Amino acid sequence: MQEFNESISVWVFFNNNLIQPRSFVWHNRHIKISKVNLVHTSKIGTEVFYHFSVSSEDNFYRLKFNIHNLHWYLEAVEEG
Repeated sequence: MQEFNESISVWVFFNNNLIQPRSFVWHNRHIKISKVNLVHTSKIGTEVFYHFSVSSEDNFYRLKFNIHNLHWYLEAVEEG
């Protein structure tokens, strides 16, 4: 799995207290998320992050959402 920390644009669906990413753009590619495999949170100082492990076809991605500044990041990629 390749590690990154790149800013990305993400389309999400908010349902009550749930954040559900649907697709994102990385290197001018529109990647549709077929499944959210795992969600967890972390905290660094006062900043809280949501981490999403997602699948798109045979590829896996780790996304990070900073709830303070509302920015999304691509953390890791494993493309088959």
